[in-house]
Amino acid sequence: MPGPVRLVIRLIVLAAASSAVAYGLLAWQHQGFTLVGVWLVDNDWRLHPVHFLVVGVGLIPPTMWDIFTMEVDAAKRGSDEQRSRNATDG
Repeated sequence: MPGPVRLVIRLIVLAAASSAVAYGLLAWQHQGFTLVGVWLVDNDWRLHPVHFLVVGVGLIPPTMWDIFTMEVDAAKRGSDEQRSRNATDG
């Protein structure tokens, strides 16, 4: 997969994770920060806002790590290309 497409996908995942965290916090605050209904079996299989919060917080670190490693790899490739160009010129 090309680099720019991969980066756009990672940025979309990061935006979705941030949105999930924001929604989870706002919805949980609307419920008064209660933990009643966190277990799906006790809540007629409905999602609790904490579930959105956990998924969002869980997605942010690996997505950021992947974006950072993509940037480091691109910088390494750029410096390698620059070195090879300088070697052929001189």
